[in-house]
Amino acid sequence: MKTINGSSILGTGDLTVSGSGVSDGDYGDITVSSSGTVWNIDSATIGVTELSATGTPSATTFLRGDNTWDTPASTDPAGWTVIVKTSNQDVTNNATLVDDTDLQFSVVAGGHYMIKCNLTVSGFSMSADYKFGFIVASGTMTGKGHSQSISTAGAIQNLIVSANGVSTAALAVGASAAGLDDLTAVSVAFSFTPSANATFKFQFANNTATPGAASRTWKGSILKYKRLD
Repeated sequence: MKTINGSSILGTGDLTVSGSGVSDGDYGDITVSSSGTVWNIDSATIGVTELSATGTPSATTFLRGDNTWDTPASTDPAGWTVIVKTSNQDVTNNATLVDDTDLQFSVVAGGHYMIKCNLTVSGFSMSADYKFGFIVASGTMTGKGHSQSISTAGAIQNLIVSANGVSTAALAVGASAAGLDDLTAVSVAFSFTPSANATFKFQFANNTATPGAASRTWKGSILKYKRLD
């Protein structure tokens, strides 16, 4: 037969666990949170006390040990900073490379950087196609990398990305005659060292200037970078 405080658990009536049956220190205090309310069960008195947690509880926050609500850190453990293009951008009837309005960041003279790009691009016609490159707004840079895309003839191409001056050479990407809705994926990996404090920029344009023909870098395209030193 099992008992609680000497009383049988069989039969009728309620059983009570009194403070004399549990000494202070036998169990640690228990903190329970629910729907933004925090309760503390005190082992010394077997009492329940509502605590006031600071911060805002939500589906994306957690309760810290110091009784505060906090948001998990979103820092990439590999050290990448990610830039996501916020809207479509077109270049029309222009073969001169134009700065992308989103895919750019500040660099420090003598710093060593690596970038990766995952781009979605398109061209209004095969006559215009698409081309891209990288540039520093001040000084020069040295570095090399590679790109994978399709050629203007529609074949897979692996190209060298190389810089030994202000910018890299422009690289052409093929586009379909079907128009801007025919999307093309481009991947780039590039490492470089700038000579001056500057802004590093992704640029693009028509491969061949064509009246009324746009070359587009799509919203959601990504450039991520990190400094290696």
